[in-house]
Amino acid sequence: MIEKQNKIIIVDNSADELERLGKAFLEIGVGCRTFLYETDYDAEPLKNVRIAFFDINLTLGKEFLSGEEKEEIIKNHSAVLNDLAYAISQFISIENGPYALIFWTKNKELIDAFIHYVKEREITIPNPIIISHIDKTQITDDNVGTLPELVLDLLNSNEKIKFLFDLENNAKKSGENTLNRIYDILPKNDPWGESKQLFENLDKVLSKIAASTLGFEHAKENPKKAVYEGLLPILNYEFLNSESNVKWNDIVNQLHVAQRYNEIVSPDINIQHKVNTLYHIEEYTSQTKDFRGSLIEVDKNSEGILNSFNIDDVNDWISKLLAIKDANASQLARKTLILDNSKLIVIELSAACDFSNKKSRINKYILGVLTSNLNDNIETDLNLKSRPEACYHLGGCCFHYIGNNHHIFLNLNYVFGAKPDDNRLGNTLFILKKEIMDMLGNKYASHISRIGITSF
Repeated sequence: MIEKQNKIIIVDNSADELERLGKAFLEIGVGCRTFLYETDYDAEPLKNVRIAFFDINLTLGKEFLSGEEKEEIIKNHSAVLNDLAYAISQFISIENGPYALIFWTKNKELIDAFIHYVKEREITIPNPIIISHIDKTQITDDNVGTLPELVLDLLNSNEKIKFLFDLENNAKKSGENTLNRIYDILPKNDPWGESKQLFENLDKVLSKIAASTLGFEHAKENPKKAVYEGLLPILNYEFLNSESNVKWNDIVNQLHVAQRYNEIVSPDINIQHKVNTLYHIEEYTSQTKDFRGSLIEVDKNSEGILNSFNIDDVNDWISKLLAIKDANASQLARKTLILDNSKLIVIELSAACDFSNKKSRINKYILGVLTSNLNDNIETDLNLKSRPEACYHLGGCCFHYIGNNHHIFLNLNYVFGAKPDDNRLGNTLFILKKEIMDMLGNKYASHISRIGITSF
């Protein structure tokens, strides 16, 4: 599907200027959308804008006098600054992502005043990763072709900005190269102007890739996922071998200077938790409860359900599994909060090959706990050395999901078989991805195959 490209936009109050400036990008084959500024513009704000040009004088205001102090500029040109803030919010979505904001002006003082104006009034507009300016009066008809080069120089002035654009550009190129690779291996026996055999061969190749990647039955249920997962190794190869002029030691300076792993720190502990989520959790959509990795809530208040798991006291069961500290009044209060904010859950952990091939089986589930209010340092709440051998802290990490931090603890001794319509299985909360499920499968296999010895 061909979609509108919003990568570069120019907003100006002059149609002639829009034509002149937009042409500079079009002549080098770069798409550019131009917008004539109107106060009643009411279309949906754009997303995925990467470079935005705005005329700083969108409406006529008082003449700017060089040498004005910041406070004077804000006082004398508040209408212009307000129009500018409003225009940015009109054209660029707050969910846009990273972008460079470039103003048409020779007066840097105006830009500094605008930044102060937005901060002081806490105006909600998308935050650019770089703000710069170009003197439009210096871009004549004779040298307008240099405009893209000027923009490129601005973007290349910072390695981290360069990386962000490099990432998106190489992702696009990797997709293009993957498409070309698939096309190149297909037999092309059609007469010129026809593609019947080509499309038939494409069908055969993609069908084989899909079935081999996700398993025959699952590929039939979700061909999109099967095809794209099958193409990922090619995409990955293209990505890793893409050209880049980024100075990578500047991008990962922490890695470059660190002497050991634990010297590399996240800017915020919640960022680290969100990265864990990005890598290991996917949203539940419509997957059935026999889907590998399904994390399903269990009603911990149902006596019948608890009895079926041989659990007499669910709070005691959770407390012992996590080894929640309770040596004093403060710890007892924390224990109550932890238990109140813990869910009893199961995870579907059938073998990957059985799941992929949809082999006839009783689905395998493992019982555990999903917590949402442990301290960042879990050792303040849990006695890690006292946890039972069967307790497995999934991934050994924390996940930030739907506004809360979550830990998953599983009891490797509580594994059972059930049909997906078993009335003990409640709502699916989310899906755990393949990598972490493979880790869980390996941990469980190791646990049940451990060998005891007779010793004296």
